[in-house]
Amino acid sequence: MFKVGKHLVLDADHRLEFKGENDAGETVRIGSVIGEIRSNTKGADKSKISIIVRQDGQHKSIVTVQDDGLILHIDAPLVLQSAGWKKTFITGTATGRRKINFPDQNGEVIVNESGKVMAADLPTSDPSNAGQLWNDSGTVKISAG
Repeated sequence: MFKVGKHLVLDADHRLEFKGENDAGETVRIGSVIGEIRSNTKGADKSKISIIVRQDGQHKSIVTVQDDGLILHIDAPLVLQSAGWKKTFITGTATGRRKINFPDQNGEVIVNESGKVMAADLPTSDPSNAGQLWNDSGTVKISAG
């Protein structure tokens, strides 16, 4: 164990711990950063780094960065905050494997302040591309192809 100060500890288990005091004057771990090996196979080695925070007396992983992606644990929302402190909260429930593909093309899908889904730049005639949405005089339709 290596103590950097009263509130920062690096231990032998690849954990960087942050400590603080609660209102009872007790020193508690308030968060940590953990580095782990996922696979130690030479030439195919994999790792991850997790950020753990304290919530209601429990330690919870909030974000994990690993070789196959960035995992945002859904116990808390992803919050996008602008310079003016306006926030957009993105939440989800994992009920199954979901895949959202953002192809390399322009376009927007907007959820406005009333919760309505808006789509910019929809074609105004049937695009003859199966599954594509289009605007038929104010009615959204799905092209049969």
